[in-house]
Amino acid sequence: MALPTRWIDNDAFGHMNNAVHYQFFDTAVNRLLLDLGCSQAASGPNRFLVVETGCRYFNELAYPDLIVVGLRVGHLGRSSVRYDLGLFRSDDTLASAAGFLVHVNTVSGRPAAFSAELRDKLGNLM
Repeated sequence: MALPTRWIDNDAFGHMNNAVHYQFFDTAVNRLLLDLGCSQAASGPNRFLVVETGCRYFNELAYPDLIVVGLRVGHLGRSSVRYDLGLFRSDDTLASAAGFLVHVNTVSGRPAAFSAELRDKLGNLM
């Protein structure tokens, strides 16, 4: 998935603010879920909560870079999934940042198992 940076993404040091990296991760993961046909709602069968994130930074990114987000499923549990993500500047072959995001599917505040269909789709991304 390719996402453009915006002028507002840069901080006072002239590069993309660290918090924006997490916004790119969140956008890519939620776009993936939509592409897999998995919508989420506060009262629906899928309500994903982020329970853990992390990021390592290797090179600066800045507006007007085009960011290509690489994503794979690193771990798939009964009710949780860990996405491994890389942020690449345009056509760079080395990631400028690498991170992860862990989702837990919850219903009424408790972990809930993924449907067999969603579990299969996520498993194909491992």
